[in-house]
Amino acid sequence: MVSSLQADRRFASFTLHQEQTIELAIDAESVLEATPVNGHIQAFPTGADFLEGFMLLRDDTIPVVNMKKRIGLTTYEYAADAKIAVICQNGLRLGLLFDDIKDVLRVPQSCIHPIHPGLLNDNSIISGLIKLDAGRRILELLDLNMLIKSPSGIDAAAGQDSPVSHDNASKNGKRYARFVVFSNSEQEYGVPVNQTQEITFLSKIDDVFKNDHIDGAVQLRGQSIAVLSSARLLPNPDGRRQAGENTRVLILNSDDLHYGMIVDEIREIISVDQNEIKPVPQSTNKAVSGIYQRPNGKNVMLIRVENLIMSQQHVLRAMDRLKSQAVGPTNSEQTRCNRTADDRCYLIFSISRNFAIELSEIQEIIESRDILVIPGSSDLDGRVLNLRGCIVPVVNLRVFYGFAESPDPHHETKLIIVRNQARVVALEVDRIITIYKQVQPQKTPSLNPQLSSRKDTLDRLIEFAGDSGLKEHVLVVNVGAILDNHLRMTTSNRIDNPIINLEESDHDSDRTAQQPEQTV
Repeated sequence: MVSSLQADRRFASFTLHQEQTIELAIDAESVLEATPVNGHIQAFPTGADFLEGFMLLRDDTIPVVNMKKRIGLTTYEYAADAKIAVICQNGLRLGLLFDDIKDVLRVPQSCIHPIHPGLLNDNSIISGLIKLDAGRRILELLDLNMLIKSPSGIDAAAGQDSPVSHDNASKNGKRYARFVVFSNSEQEYGVPVNQTQEITFLSKIDDVFKNDHIDGAVQLRGQSIAVLSSARLLPNPDGRRQAGENTRVLILNSDDLHYGMIVDEIREIISVDQNEIKPVPQSTNKAVSGIYQRPNGKNVMLIRVENLIMSQQHVLRAMDRLKSQAVGPTNSEQTRCNRTADDRCYLIFSISRNFAIELSEIQEIIESRDILVIPGSSDLDGRVLNLRGCIVPVVNLRVFYGFAESPDPHHETKLIIVRNQARVVALEVDRIITIYKQVQPQKTPSLNPQLSSRKDTLDRLIEFAGDSGLKEHVLVVNVGAILDNHLRMTTSNRIDNPIINLEESDHDSDRTAQQPEQTV
């Protein structure tokens, strides 16, 4: 996932005109801050027509460009809640006036479409279009080199001091750090810009992995990213949040771990003199790095992201393994995953009753669609799935363990794609419950007659406490035993060869006869 995210370009998008739904995108590395209009913008009558004036931003005087005038709109007024993007280009700090801050997003190069130079004139500042959601969302790409040039009346070589263009850069002897400021129950918090991958809308959240601390996952360009709620991580006297128009998801990274955090509202991006950050008293809580007090007296609590999610890291890392693009990791990737993933994490799922699978064996989870039925085959080896060129057998665990069919014929099941060594199988289940951490599994005692014929595949159990708080014993599925004893898989259906040749060995009683009956 990290490599695909790093291959994209990152932009900050702004709403230029709310009613006309015009969005402009700016290279995120050039945006130093994104803030409300704080204080008065001093008019400059002899300046360029689109120069709104100058504003005081801490110890700097910043020229402010009316972007509606600059781009040539007929209406160019702004409301009181307008926003200013402070950018840096060619040594010049400049404020760009917009209606609102939209989001920060990563865009694949294939979605960026340059405009032919023959269609541009001397006043053009848009060099391309960014097409998202199959063209349903269009962003106009603002070219800062075209915006800031001598013929426009603003000269980039006007003797400006070098700006704060990167995190922790220095200016006039001061060291600055940049933070994305968000709100939770009206308290403002800041996370470092260099740990913020993007800011996106609160789209549909897949609640497959929802539990006490994780709200589910969002899909970003084919990747499943776990989502946490800041209302659960941070003090929230109002209880769980209700999503609103301003609700956003911050995509953060910490130690190569990517995850999302739902926040009430993105307020702004600020640059802070590190000398103005006040330390907090020493305590066992290491999630706060300091407090920054705004000029208006309001405090921003600065967060150490890696410490804030410390208690959820084992679940986040476990979810990070569930890829939705690659068929499976290479041998080196598998080794790395085994080092970082918690070996005692389990995926809890339901097939009339709850069962579990070790998370380290799971490759991905997908919808049970496009399953192919093989004519003349038995129930166990009669269905396969074309998983991106690899033909994978599908085992319906309800049938395998002798449970009756689901009472809801229209219920959409899930496929858990499991890897055991070089072998891959899809296990069809009713629904996913959660990811659960268990310190030590127990040996399974004797099973009821329905499951006793599959006792080799249910040799362990864990103690699981669900949402109700009641504890239950959950049997752990031994995937290796299913593949070894019940699906006779040849080397031709290993992951590096997409051809399979399955033979059902369920009628081979010699295998199960060798397994001694366990007693309580």
